[in-house]
Amino acid sequence: MLQKLLHELRTLPKFIYVLAAITVFGLGVGLYRFYAGLGATTNLSKAFPWGIWISFDLTTVSLAGGAFILAALVYVLHFEDLHAATRPTILAGLLGEFAVLMILLFDLGRWDRFYNVFLRPNVSSALFIVSWCIAAYSLVLIYEISPVLLEQSRFKWLLPTIKKYTAPMVIIGTTLSVMHQSSLGTMFVILSPRLHPLWYSMLLPVFFLISSLASGISLVIAGANISYWMFGRSLKTKTLAKLAWFLPWLLGFYLVMKFGELIITNEVGLLFEGGIYTFLFWTEVIVGAVIPIILFAFKQVRLSRQMSLFGALLVMGGVILNRFDVTWFAMKPVNGQFYSPHWMEVAILVGVVAGVVMVYSLVARYFPVYEETDVYQEPAAPVPTSSFIDESHVAKQH
Repeated sequence: MLQKLLHELRTLPKFIYVLAAITVFGLGVGLYRFYAGLGATTNLSKAFPWGIWISFDLTTVSLAGGAFILAALVYVLHFEDLHAATRPTILAGLLGEFAVLMILLFDLGRWDRFYNVFLRPNVSSALFIVSWCIAAYSLVLIYEISPVLLEQSRFKWLLPTIKKYTAPMVIIGTTLSVMHQSSLGTMFVILSPRLHPLWYSMLLPVFFLISSLASGISLVIAGANISYWMFGRSLKTKTLAKLAWFLPWLLGFYLVMKFGELIITNEVGLLFEGGIYTFLFWTEVIVGAVIPIILFAFKQVRLSRQMSLFGALLVMGGVILNRFDVTWFAMKPVNGQFYSPHWMEVAILVGVVAGVVMVYSLVARYFPVYEETDVYQEPAAPVPTSSFIDESHVAKQH
């Protein structure tokens, strides 16, 4: 047993050890943060009680939306050709939600009393909905990914029962995810004095939900194409093209609502006043929506792995910038105070991300995460024929 373990440790890819070292360092800093408190380890203040951690959380939650979207398409709407992508996507979604919960724990002033959100809930708070939905949805994701962990264990007799109730659990998970995706936008509705008008809106819950749908679909497309080059496994290009077909419609609907709201509130002039806020807004819109709409409108782009990956990354980049704008970049300073993250905030964040990537890589290595995806192999290179071999003899052999 020990010899087998040592063999596995020797054969692990080197990047696993790099990720492990980063994770240990980041979590070590996190332990110090628990001991010393927020004041000594972060640049958070009364003017900026939320910083890079909450920006990361909102970004990760939006990208993890790919799990509930794909599960709903497969198990509820019966898009069976997408079934092969459910395992890697749900695993990514589960680890993303776990990373959010970890960062939320670091972000709490009294982290040792985190249980109060469950034992003494404030049902009138948007944070109540977010916390409960994220926790409950994480349990649903564990249920959905459990067949991967049980197939090679002595508990595989549970698989028929688990599969029997997968569809109802997916419906519950989709409901929970929709609630917490939109509720994240609800939290920022109360920030009208602080948030720049280009981002502030009473429709923020709707904007967050629609953009999470687009980023979730983009994550599935990007993940499948990256898997094609890294692991030689992926979904068929026609399947990805079918998924990418939804993006121009979602992004177009988002832009119509966004600019329509600016027109109705007489804030169109803000689009052309110049400055950093105008630059951030147009960058977010053009990179994350306009260019992808143009790209994915063409069938040739949707059928191309390189171009569909490029378009998906643009959508994800636009949503990431949007979440950072809403939570950080577009927040007006108070009494001249600005926020920039402490190095310990960054170290803890990087450590959590490294840990998530490491766990995903290990689970994908030792469990059947990609078993249902199609295997792709590069065609073998032709064997060169030596000029000293008689061509007629070669022809007879073949």
